[in-house]
Amino acid sequence: MLLRRIIYPSLSLFVFIILLSGCATKKVIYRPGSENLKNGNLSEHVESWEDGLRTNPEENSFEWWYFDFSFTDGTTAVIVFSTKNILNPSGKPDPEVRIVITGPKGKKISVSDTPGYNNFYSSKTACNVRIGESSVKGDLKNYTLHFEYKDIKADLILAAGAPAWRPGSGKMYLDKDHKKYFAWLPAVPYGTVTGTISYNGTNRKVSGTGYHDHNWGNVKLDKILTQWYWGRMHTGDYTVIFSRMLTSPEYGSRLIPVFYLAKEDKILSDHTFKMTLKASKWKTHLSGRDYPENIVINVNQKNGTIKLELSNPVIIEERSLIDNLPGFIQFFIKLFTNPYYFRFNAKMNLQLRINGISAQKQGSGIFEMMLLRGKHTVRNDQ
Repeated sequence: MLLRRIIYPSLSLFVFIILLSGCATKKVIYRPGSENLKNGNLSEHVESWEDGLRTNPEENSFEWWYFDFSFTDGTTAVIVFSTKNILNPSGKPDPEVRIVITGPKGKKISVSDTPGYNNFYSSKTACNVRIGESSVKGDLKNYTLHFEYKDIKADLILAAGAPAWRPGSGKMYLDKDHKKYFAWLPAVPYGTVTGTISYNGTNRKVSGTGYHDHNWGNVKLDKILTQWYWGRMHTGDYTVIFSRMLTSPEYGSRLIPVFYLAKEDKILSDHTFKMTLKASKWKTHLSGRDYPENIVINVNQKNGTIKLELSNPVIIEERSLIDNLPGFIQFFIKLFTNPYYFRFNAKMNLQLRINGISAQKQGSGIFEMMLLRGKHTVRNDQ
């Protein structure tokens, strides 16, 4: 399907719930239990080594470290370090570092450096990755990033403001032997960032907020997932991350939600993930793909309820996932599928009654849609 790299599904994200039931022809997703914590030498709380290299790039695997920044002047930036094409984990190592800068008026700059496997390094004991002249080091509390390629440079310091988290072992397993998996670790659900960025011949100081997650696995994501939503928000003392994935027909076309809510350094959401997401006010993009202009998320758990509403999305990133293939190949692929990526700024309204706390907060946040399969967006709303 795709021979080149997807830019950066962040997901940001992770699917780890549910033993899928139903027709015997459907494949199974296995929920990791407490025994998987022991098997992975994991404690209940995230440790710094978990943000280090978790795969062998020379084997069947992929891995990426994703950083997402919103600056006070309205500029956003995404920096991603990756080992190879996530849709071709059996391929040879092809390390890439990419930066995407979107200005306050929507003008975008996107460059990537692929200096070869000989110019890649990553520690297994902590986040310490180098690709070419670019690097990142961190310990779940503080991260130092340096990007350098052509005429673009960035030097940024990210300080965590919400605790790292993973549900269970952080892995979704796709076989009974727990050999095939996809994993997600939100290492910095929210943080503050300061530093400098140089592009278009100017060097500017920046400050704002940031996010970092880490993903790895050994399966082709377009084989197990049809599409996903992912988003984040920070307002006042509260940090929210949400995701909802739709599995492929081979895995039962099931909806899998993930939700995180923290107040300062305390996580308030539990692990039941009784979350519903309803998307409405659909709009058709020039690509033919649809996206919603309104999303309402409701979470019901034993100690309370949470509601998050997203509205007025503004596209800050849009890209066909096959846009770097030859035109005639794109034409034939689009006869069967139209893989596409959207990234939005949106207004967000958070309401909660949980653990005796009642609050209503408004602000802005970022959400994305990754559309891996099919020609049309699936409009599931439950």
